[in-house]
Amino acid sequence: MSIQLALLKSGEEVIADIKEIRQEETDVLVSYLFKDPYCIKIKTTQILVEDESRPKHELAYYKWMSLSKDDDIIVNKDWVVCITDPLDSVKQNYEERMNGRRSNDSNGSSYGSGNGISESNSSVTLSESNDSNSGD
Repeated sequence: MSIQLALLKSGEEVIADIKEIRQEETDVLVSYLFKDPYCIKIKTTQILVEDESRPKHELAYYKWMSLSKDDDIIVNKDWVVCITDPLDSVKQNYEERMNGRRSNDSNGSSYGSGNGISESNSSVTLSESNDSNSGD
């Protein structure tokens, strides 16, 4: 399994098991196959504590292409801006959610009410470690 994070032209960040689809004769990249794709959104909350005022980041997962009954989606190579490896904590959280979904969910919907647009009830909290104050 190759869990990777893709940035699409639309601005969406999608985490999935991403495979390349290549033309057999020429080995030219044709498209990508996204298996179990989820869109990731970063939610920032500012927690004010006397000594610490760094924002906390939580990740919310949404099923990408939520109205499709397919779990494997072919994406045109021209729509992918870049592909990178996710943070270890993000990858681990995604793998746990995929393993739980496969064993607990018989109807194929993601965590939530079944409308396909629901947010899962677990999240990863990331601490911002940027100590520079650039002050654009």
